[in-house]
Amino acid sequence: MSCHYQELEIKTLPSPTRLCNPRYYSQEQVDLDEPAVKIMTDLTTIAAVTISPSCSLMEANDRMLKMKVKLLFVTDSNDLVIGLITYSDIQGERPIQFQQMNGVSRTEVCVLDIMTGIESIEVLDWSRVEHARVGDIAMTMKKFNRQHALVLETSNNSNDYQIRGIFSMSLLSKVLGIQIDTTEVSKTFAELEHILAFASSS
Repeated sequence: MSCHYQELEIKTLPSPTRLCNPRYYSQEQVDLDEPAVKIMTDLTTIAAVTISPSCSLMEANDRMLKMKVKLLFVTDSNDLVIGLITYSDIQGERPIQFQQMNGVSRTEVCVLDIMTGIESIEVLDWSRVEHARVGDIAMTMKKFNRQHALVLETSNNSNDYQIRGIFSMSLLSKVLGIQIDTTEVSKTFAELEHILAFASSS
């Protein structure tokens, strides 16, 4: 039987984009057929964690540990989003490659040097997400092999963009009962695929 969950369309994050401000936050355990918003970190209810592009990688890593997140939004002096940096970026090959290409030490590498710029960030549209289910998000993240998925909200003014929320594989795995191992991402996606396949046959 074919899977009854659908992958959502992704698009490029426009510029300029700002972050939503928090109002209220709650989190519940959910299953695949429940509304996707139940597992979305809603930036109208919990503040996004940001960092300056000039900060060092050590500062970025320390902020992630302190705030218990694995993604930071990189913002400029006007609080507009110019990129993002993840824990995987800091611990992966990007800093090493930048060091080798520019002949600098790791302490000289800053967030701007290895972040993913706004022109390369893909997002989900809030108008689709607010009607989607947890299973739809699971399918989307599995297909595109994403650890995070950002949600973009557009106001009545078509040029006013805000990042409304974040989906994370770690939270998705938690609510679906998957034991996530950050060193074995493929294993996590394989378990997710098994859960989706089981849901489709039931």
